Amino acid sequence: DQGRAMIFCRPPLVLAGKTGPPYHVQLPVCGLWWHTSPTSPQRLDARQMQTPDPAPEKKAQPKPRRILLVNEQRSFQMMMKAMLINIGISRITYINSADEARRRCQKESFDIYLLDYELGAGENGRQLLESLRDQQLIPPQSVVIMVSSDSSRAMVLSALEAEPDEYLMKPFSQEQFSFRLKRALARRQALESVFTALTRDDLPALVEACARQADAAPRFANFCRCLQADTQLKLGQAKEARSLMRQLLAAQENSWARLTLGKACYRLALYDEAVSHLQATLKNTPLMVEAHLWLAESLLSLGKEELAQQELRRAVDISPQSVQLSRRLAEVCLQRHDYGQAKDVLLALIDLSRNSIHRTPHYLGAYIQTLTLYALNSNDGYHIANLQKQVNSALSRIRDSLMMSEFNYPVFEQICQARVRIALGELLKGKKMLYRANQNWLDKPETMPPALLGETILALYQLGEFEYAESLQSLLAQDEDRLLTTCIQVTRDDKTVQERRQRYQQLNDLGIKAYQSGELEQALGHFREALRRAPANTGAALNKIQVLLQLMQKHRKSPEFGAECKETLEVLEGIPLNPAQQDRFRKLRQEFNQIA
Repeated sequence: DQGRAMIFCRPPLVLAGKTGPPYHVQLPVCGLWWHTSPTSPQRLDARQMQTPDPAPEKKAQPKPRRILLVNEQRSFQMMMKAMLINIGISRITYINSADEARRRCQKESFDIYLLDYELGAGENGRQLLESLRDQQLIPPQSVVIMVSSDSSRAMVLSALEAEPDEYLMKPFSQEQFSFRLKRALARRQALESVFTALTRDDLPALVEACARQADAAPRFANFCRCLQADTQLKLGQAKEARSLMRQLLAAQENSWARLTLGKACYRLALYDEAVSHLQATLKNTPLMVEAHLWLAESLLSLGKEELAQQELRRAVDISPQSVQLSRRLAEVCLQRHDYGQAKDVLLALIDLSRNSIHRTPHYLGAYIQTLTLYALNSNDGYHIANLQKQVNSALSRIRDSLMMSEFNYPVFEQICQARVRIALGELLKGKKMLYRANQNWLDKPETMPPALLGETILALYQLGEFEYAESLQSLLAQDEDRLLTTCIQVTRDDKTVQERRQRYQQLNDLGIKAYQSGELEQALGHFREALRRAPANTGAALNKIQVLLQLMQKHRKSPEFGAECKETLEVLEGIPLNPAQQDRFRKLRQEFNQIA
């Protein structure tokens, strides 16, 4: 192909079509290039043509191939129709949008999926492909070809990360398209058992199929061996994967094999060796983003957090459309309390995932929390004052996509707005909004949807309801979203939050000890100070009421205790507390009414 760009990671892929600079990037599992030697049909002389075989075998006619063409431009559809008919494909289904394509694929399957990356508003071709695979709507024997008119590095990488069988840049010729299609179909046929196991996510069967096909089809040997090692890593067989890749690399250098060897060393906790292999990989293929990711993980394990963050930043700069890379960068930024970079990455994630299967409310929740922590630690009132505007803008970006899902978006938005009120210092208003949003789950918090539970925990830490937050945190599953758990842990460990929490806890404990010792005035002083540190803490407020009730009985001629007790009761009035708090509040209010 004229002006071709070579991809050198997992065996190199030729990017046909528009000329441009070469891209040395990581090739997805499905993208494979191999040398072919097209042969011309042998000419038959007249005698051969006149003398048929005595008993010719009747070969079954191949089934006509069916193709799904997803593209919104009528001119391109007409061009592809002529091209496809010329190469013998006439069963063509034209689709203009991702939604329509998904509905069609739910009803029938195709042999070839030709997807344009640019599909106008909404989902793009990559997001459509991820969705179809997520719903298992593409048969293992089918071929996926993605096309694009954008030859930028970010676009090429984004398309290849979706792992199509082939990728073509417009404009391309009929010969280029025909060659790529035949190549992809031949590979799918030769490695049918491999792709069937891969589609079914049957890892043991995939290891066996790769080992078998590596010997049966030598031209695919490297591909099969590397995929076999990758699968062994998923099965926890890191030693076997390391041995297999070392054997392959002893024969010849291969970037995919070197990357996989680095991953195997990481799994075996051989972090220095992993760093060495991954750096060697990047020396040969500097745009191999997966190598950047695993190098960052290895550096993190060696305690080199700053270097790891820099490595992830480089990877995101290379492939800005990658949700996985941006997400991991956000997590590391949060762990390092780099809230400035974290909030920017999370805002980009909200946009990246809006129309994809990766969309989740956790990105918005983490963004709000990061904005809050950034504002609290900056000591700049501007950032707090601007919080409402930034949160409303982020909510509007994802509202439509989350409203269409089964997710309870209205309650989620109420919790987000409550968190904004809390961050702005309107603690009681924020507390009422938060508890009312969760009133359906207060008696059975274990039934709360995980996304809402996580956001509620973050709000409770903001609010100063430390005990309640910790009791709910125990309900989060161990395999819960890592970004969510990272955000909660970072909030707990944040210097500002931790200082406030430790001082509150110290004062509350002193108040309890003083109360138990009968030193009521001293206990009241401690609870007042605890509430100054955490004004919306329900436990401290109830403790204060209990002390005031004792002081009202002891000093019946001192009305100030009764007035303060009444004021504190009114603060909690109307808030749908959890069952234990509500029961205690009801009993204290009854006691106050009797004394008063």
